[in-house]
Amino acid sequence: MKKHDVVYILKNDIRPDELRYSLRSVVANFPHRRIYFYGGKPDGIEPDVYVPFKQIGGSKWERSTSTIREICKNDDITEDFWLFNDDFFIIRNVTNFPPMVMGSLDYRVQRIFNKHNMNTGYSQRLRDTQRILKQNGYDQLDYACHCPLLINRAKALQTLKKFKGFPMFRSLYGNHHAIGGQLTSDFKIFDADAMPRDGVAIVSTTDKTFKDGKVGEYIRAMFSEPCEYEHHA
Repeated sequence: MKKHDVVYILKNDIRPDELRYSLRSVVANFPHRRIYFYGGKPDGIEPDVYVPFKQIGGSKWERSTSTIREICKNDDITEDFWLFNDDFFIIRNVTNFPPMVMGSLDYRVQRIFNKHNMNTGYSQRLRDTQRILKQNGYDQLDYACHCPLLINRAKALQTLKKFKGFPMFRSLYGNHHAIGGQLTSDFKIFDADAMPRDGVAIVSTTDKTFKDGKVGEYIRAMFSEPCEYEHHA
């Protein structure tokens, strides 16, 4: 099987706490070609390739989208690459992830409203994404599942060109190119006492659940040994 590059989009002031364990999990459980960092790089961690990049935009989604555009222009990166966040952890040995969806964008917006009893900035961005997809005749599935997504660089640039100013990249990309998806619930753990679902290969954390929750303790115990990308750890 052809191995793809793993690309992390990192804040310019990224802390190493979760990233260190995410890398250990990739090395242990996820075959890949090279690991790239775009954006920031903490001291003591050296990927295969580091590309400093000052992210542009008023929100974290806009900054992430500006970084994705730069990634997709880099011909040294495999044409298809795995898009990762620093809080993604591969907890079982796997070679591939199918696209994952959490139902419709409309359903996601309604859940957020029910939780907060109000619209949020995030839910409004989701609503705008749903609207523009519908206007253009595309499905409106929610790809923001907090798990790796295989991205084709050329197709991603097509998406960014077509939907200028809309920063919810994952859902725009997945629906624009009709990649389909396996129905799932969110892989991110928000509750201190929660643990990964039985049988899943990926888990994501918040800063708090990684630091203080049972899932963080579980991840740190599973990947207790430094990996090849750590120096002066």
